[in-house]
Amino acid sequence: MQPQGKQATQSIPLISTDVLEDWAKLVFGNIAQFNRLQSWVFDCAYNTDNNMLVCAPTGAGKTNVALLTICHEIKKNMEEKGVLSREELKIIYVAPMKALAQEIVEKFKQRLEKLGLLVRELTGDMQLTRQEIAETQVIVTTPEKWDGVSRQWQNREYVQKVGVIIIDEIHLLGADRGPIIEVIVSRIRFMEEKLKHHIRIIGLSTALANAKD
Repeated sequence: MQPQGKQATQSIPLISTDVLEDWAKLVFGNIAQFNRLQSWVFDCAYNTDNNMLVCAPTGAGKTNVALLTICHEIKKNMEEKGVLSREELKIIYVAPMKALAQEIVEKFKQRLEKLGLLVRELTGDMQLTRQEIAETQVIVTTPEKWDGVSRQWQNREYVQKVGVIIIDEIHLLGADRGPIIEVIVSRIRFMEEKLKHHIRIIGLSTALANAKD
């Protein structure tokens, strides 16, 4: 049951970052508590493997929600391997434009390098060698670039290792570039079936009138 209306939303208790593991607290720096949006979706983002669609206005805190899902993937990797197995950790962040991709890379670097994770851009302007891709835990890319890269997923081990894909501005499904995003999501579901492992999809969007669709 979801809160309805402004009063219900304001009644959501804010979650303290103290509930996080010590290593995860490093990602959120001096933030003492999550805001209402982040507190609302915290359990799903940080404690489950569920796919998510997060619709909220610009500046509402969706970036921290994305970081919570990344922390969950890190936590899961630690639990399965006993230690953080960086070579097995692969997270993809799909940004609609190269300029936004560069911005996300800088933001995530500041947060995730504290855990020894590499964040790199893979766009038309920024190419990576096979070795660089293999050693990078968080790849920030564009829909067109990831579509091209993931077409050869059968021959690219690093694509097969992807555990989470975060698609920013996913409301662009209804725009000219929508078919590319749709292909990416369809390919992920096909890969899941063939590889027999769950690939978590996180959609970030501004407010949508037809979010259920």
